[in-house]
Amino acid sequence: MSAPVTTAGWLSEPKKREPGQSPRALDARGLATLHHILVQLSDVGSRPRFAEVCRAFGDIVWCDDLDDLVSRSSAREALAVVVDLEDRHGVSSARAVAAIRSRRPDLPILLWCDRQEAAHQIIPFLASGVSTVVFREESELERRLLSNLTRASDVAFQQLTDQALYRRVPSPFIPVVRFCLDHASNQPRAEVIARSAGMSPKSLATQLRRAGMPPVSVLVTWSKALTAAYRLEKSTESVAVIARSLGFSSGSALRRLLKRCANESPQVLRSPGGFGWVLRCFERFLSKGRR
Repeated sequence: MSAPVTTAGWLSEPKKREPGQSPRALDARGLATLHHILVQLSDVGSRPRFAEVCRAFGDIVWCDDLDDLVSRSSAREALAVVVDLEDRHGVSSARAVAAIRSRRPDLPILLWCDRQEAAHQIIPFLASGVSTVVFREESELERRLLSNLTRASDVAFQQLTDQALYRRVPSPFIPVVRFCLDHASNQPRAEVIARSAGMSPKSLATQLRRAGMPPVSVLVTWSKALTAAYRLEKSTESVAVIARSLGFSSGSALRRLLKRCANESPQVLRSPGGFGWVLRCFERFLSKGRR
């Protein structure tokens, strides 16, 4: 008879990173946050300014060729697309926008251009399905760009966590973990989670144990940690506000959870790559449990 699985055994503390090493430093070792902003600008000289504005939202992929831009936009890692009126060769980007929109209806597509030039060329882009227009001359460029990219946050969170699920979770249990992630702020009970998978709580617990998966209570705990980490990196919400929204009695309780799951403080996880670090901790946690 199998021994019961305890929460304490599943939530062992992960290995500590090198002292002074930020989550972003992990990118070079393949632990980056797994989403990209695809950018096509006609003026290469504009890249440094744009990179400084958007660096917190993911890795920027520069696309000089419109065909390359369209091709890359089909990848799950694509969080958003930013285009200029034309590519470096003077070819209008409107057709590329239409092609991307037909493949990815929910993908944010930003047109970043000069106001004067847009006056004569913007109509085809609006018809092609561009999400919003941001003019280079605007003094609040950063706020406008980031606010528009933030609209993709819910979609991005689902896409990023889905990648981990398909890599680490047996197919029959992907809907279970997905349900936990999507309802992390609602305090889902085991009965509700089991019902979403068409099982009784006892049957689900047995099936999870046989597959080498953690119990439902641990999946819910990790779902809260991932949700908190994403919001820490992608928003300005305080730790206390995030903690309360996830059902914790205090910010300290959330801090303890993140320490157990990722061995980091909320302050560190606010840095670019913080969510990616917690997501990778979750993947290693699942891999370890199934060995």
